[in-house]
Amino acid sequence: MRNSAIVILAALVLVAALALPAGALVKPGVRVKDLRLPDSQGTSQQLGQLIKGKVAMIIYWSLSCPHCQREIPRLMRLARRFSGNPFVVITVNADGVEMAQAINAYAKQQRIPGPYLIDAGPGDSLPFADFFDLYTTPSIMVVDRGGRVTFADEAQVDMDALIKAVQAAF
Repeated sequence: MRNSAIVILAALVLVAALALPAGALVKPGVRVKDLRLPDSQGTSQQLGQLIKGKVAMIIYWSLSCPHCQREIPRLMRLARRFSGNPFVVITVNADGVEMAQAINAYAKQQRIPGPYLIDAGPGDSLPFADFFDLYTTPSIMVVDRGGRVTFADEAQVDMDALIKAVQAAF
């Protein structure tokens, strides 16, 4: 009887796991909320003001993320292709304000344009990740000039799709 109970419990756990949605990620069409986040210099920044009237590539990342280490240099090369346009790269780091010096050092090494936002809210909350329902780093979004997400991808970025999304957002 005990073995059959274990088998039934294992089957229920498997069914429940299969019923869970895959990693959540913001869907195109969502308007970017004008979140106020600290940057790595300790200054409060308004996301809406940073992207206003521009196409934005927003990168949610972490220093310890191996996918981030691989993708960020590729994303910065892509970003340089669009310099001179009304285009901005916004980075939001998930590591916390206590990692500000390390964030600055890495960003300088990778030639990431600032400011370097940090996903830090009251009570150790992650307002950026919570709003966009992000669970994975890196998560990359393209936002059009009207402030709407037109593309979202995570982990191993589909660069061809990302390039097309940035071009279409102009």
